[in-house]
Amino acid sequence: MQIYISGIHTDVGKTHVSAAFCASFNYAYFKLIQAGTPRDCEVVQRFSPNTEVLGEGVCLKTPASPHIAKLYENVQYRGLEIALPTRDNVVIELAGGLFSPLDEYSCMLDYMQNHKRPTILVGKYYLGAINHIILSINALKQRDIEILCLVMNGVIDLNVDKFIYEYTGINIIHLDTFDTTDFTQRILNFKHAMQPYLVGNGL
Repeated sequence: MQIYISGIHTDVGKTHVSAAFCASFNYAYFKLIQAGTPRDCEVVQRFSPNTEVLGEGVCLKTPASPHIAKLYENVQYRGLEIALPTRDNVVIELAGGLFSPLDEYSCMLDYMQNHKRPTILVGKYYLGAINHIILSINALKQRDIEILCLVMNGVIDLNVDKFIYEYTGINIIHLDTFDTTDFTQRILNFKHAMQPYLVGNGL
C-alpha cells in the first residue's frame, strides 16, 4: 500500500514523520515535489539510512511555492500527471499544506483526489493550529480521502488534542522530538501507536 504524508501547513514535521514511519515499518520514501534545498529525501536518509529512497516526482532548486519555482527555472510539468512509484509500501510525502500549489492550476489536495490513497495528516502545536487542523480534516473528508490518523509534533497539549478529537473524531498520535542520536529510541512509541491503524486497514 502507498500512503500520503500530508500536512496542515508548511514546516509542521512531515519529513520527520516520514522518516519515523519508513524506519518503523520498512516503507520506501518518495517526495512528490521538492522545491529548494536541502532535499527532504536527504533528511530522511540521515535519520533512517536503511530506508530506500525513490527520489522525487519533480525536483526544483528554488525555495518557493512550486508554481513559482517552476516559472523561475523554466521547468515544464503538469502537476496532476506526476507519476507515482509502482511498487507497494511507499510513503509519499507532499509539500506544504493541502492547498499549497502543485503548479499554476492545481494544489496538493487535487492530486490526492485524482490519485486516491489513504493519508496520515501531520500537525503541530501552535496558536491557530486547531483551526488549520479542522479545516484540513474537513477538506480531506469532503474529497473522500481516508485519514488514517493525525500525527502531532511538539510538546503535547491535551486540551488541544481533546478538542480536535471530540470535534472531528480523528485519532491522534504523537511523535517525540528526535535527532540522529536518539532517533531509534524516540520512534518506538510512535511505532507502537501507529501499528493498529495499519493492521486495521490491511496496510
